[in-house]
Order: sequence, then structure tokens, then C-alpha cells
Amino acid sequence: MTDQGGKIIYSLIAKGLVVLADYSSYTGTFDQTCKNYLKNVKPNSSAAAKHDDFTIYYINSNNITYLIFTDNLYPKVAAIACLESLKKDFETSNIDTSDVSGDKCLEEQLRPKIQLKFDYFNEHKESSGEAMDALKEQIQSMHDEILEGSGLLNDRGEKMNKLDEKSEHLLGSSNSYYNNSKRVRRSELMKKIKYYAAIGCAILIIIYVIICIFCSPTFKC
Repeated sequence: MTDQGGKIIYSLIAKGLVVLADYSSYTGTFDQTCKNYLKNVKPNSSAAAKHDDFTIYYINSNNITYLIFTDNLYPKVAAIACLESLKKDFETSNIDTSDVSGDKCLEEQLRPKIQLKFDYFNEHKESSGEAMDALKEQIQSMHDEILEGSGLLNDRGEKMNKLDEKSEHLLGSSNSYYNNSKRVRRSELMKKIKYYAAIGCAILIIIYVIICIFCSPTFKC
């Protein structure tokens, strides 16, 4: 088989090991190579495998395998875009795959869809690759924005924690000030009570002395 110069050479959709439909505009033994490769497909996975000068790409989801066989010059991002497009079309078409044994009607339904993607992604492999690169850049940009937002939230959280600590410190200080003020007021009140008690005692003593001067100690004037 000669180098196809960056082409999808063969494509298929399978359920388990049963090929539902396939398509190629080329001749060769690649169809058998791909069918044999289905034994290596793991459930709900995706992979790429080199085979001489060619590459097998596949996506498996819900026991359905979407596979393309390309030469090594075909862009990887375009291959992935083709598989994703095949998968999306199949999943949105609501095709019944409960009984796939010898179902020619199912094959007739799927083959035109596979051919459409086959032709489109062979003709637009560069633009599809650019679209995937743009999508990756957009996803990376969104990821960076999320990280930046997360950083801002963390900074805000740290500031809120510091504000809480300051609030707790101020609350503790105010409680301490209130308690100190209460003690000071109580101390001043006790001083006043002692002061007035001393004056009262002094007055009583003076009165007693005066009485003693003018009267006998037995208070007989």
C-alpha cells in the first residue's frame, strides 16, 4: 500500500467485535487489520496505535467503538475530531443496536454517515486541526480564569480570616476595657464610702468631746 499523503483510509463503527458498518475509498487489507484490532479495544477508552506507516485511532463508549485508520501524515487532532464527530452523530441518531447480527438495514443507515465524515475530514483535516487547537486554547484560557478566580477567592478568604481575627481581638479588648472600667468605678465608690464614713466618725467624736466638756462623763449636765 502506498503513502496516501495525510488521509483517512478506513473507518468503522462496531459494537463489541461486531462491525456495524464501515467505509473506505481505498483497497487493501487494512479493513481486516482494523477488525482484528477490535480485540485490543478496552471499554470506555480511547487510544492510538502505530501500525507500520499507519495509525489506528479509536474511541470506545458504551460498548460502541468508533475507529479510523490513517497514514502517519494525518494530523492527530483532526483524527480525534473525526472520531468525536462520528460518536456524536451516532449517539444523537437513536439507532437501535440491541440486535446487530447480520442487520443490513443498520449497515445501510450507518455507512452514509461514516462516508460523510470520511470525506469531510479528508478534505478539511487542516481546518479541523486548527479548530481543535482553538478549542484547546479556549479550554486552557477558561482553566486559567478558573485558577485566577480560585486564587482571588483564596485571597479573599485569607482577608476574611484576618478580619475575623481582628474582630475577635477588638471584642476581647472591649470586654477587658469594660471589666477594668467596672473595677475602677467600684474602687472609686468604696473610696467615697470610706471617706464619708471617716467624716461621720469624726463628727461623732467631736460631738462626744463637746458633751464631755460641758457635762459629766455620765452625761449629767
